[in-house]
Formats: sequence, structure tokens, C-alpha cells
Amino acid sequence: MQLINDATASVVEPGSMIHMVSGPTAGQVWRFERVIDHETDGQRVHVTRPHPKLGRIHREYHPRLFGCSVAIDVHWYADKQRLLRGIHVVAAQTVLLTLGGIIAWLVAEYGNAEWTGVLAMLGVHVDR
Repeated sequence: MQLINDATASVVEPGSMIHMVSGPTAGQVWRFERVIDHETDGQRVHVTRPHPKLGRIHREYHPRLFGCSVAIDVHWYADKQRLLRGIHVVAAQTVLLTLGGIIAWLVAEYGNAEWTGVLAMLGVHVDR
């Protein structure tokens, strides 16, 4: 999941500072840590900021309070394409190696003298 700034349409990287644009504490600067799944709202933004007496304060807010939205990455699509490509490569290699084995068997079984029949079967006419 990625946090997208709606005003600039850019990805907000973890560790960068974001400003709260609405709510009771509008204008405060928070450090963006990560996006968390929430059971009722979908996603929440985990942010922190320093406090003089309490140390570092951790809070979770809805992304709209920061003028942002959450984009969900689709990793399975890239994994699916990688898997399909691997299957395609293995299938192509299997077909080529099987064809090579058949040709090697034909050469070992019949020798080089009998290629005219095989070549004629494939559509190649050899003049003797």
C-alpha cells in the first residue's frame, strides 16, 4: 500500500513529514511511518511527532486528514506475469529438446543414408 498526496499526486515515502490539512489539529507536522489496515475504515496512517514532555507520540489517523489517499499495490499481477513467462520458457525448452531427441534417435536408428524419406515427409525434395 502506498500513501498518495492528492494535491501533488506523488507518493509519500515513509519517514517524510506530512501536514495535517483538516481536523482539530490542522497544520501540525507529523512523520509518516506506514499505512495500516483498519477493520472498519479500510486503512489508517501511522504517524509520529516529538513531544517535549512525552517523547515521541504515535497516532493513527485517516489519510483524508492529511489530504492523502491510499493506493493498493498489485504485486500478484507482476508475480503472475513472471510465473507465466517461466512456464512459457520451460514449455518451449521441452518442445525443442524433445524434437532434438527425436532427430537424434532418427539419425542413430536409420543413419545418414535414409534421410531422403524423412526430408520428403517434411516437404523437402532432394535430387540424387
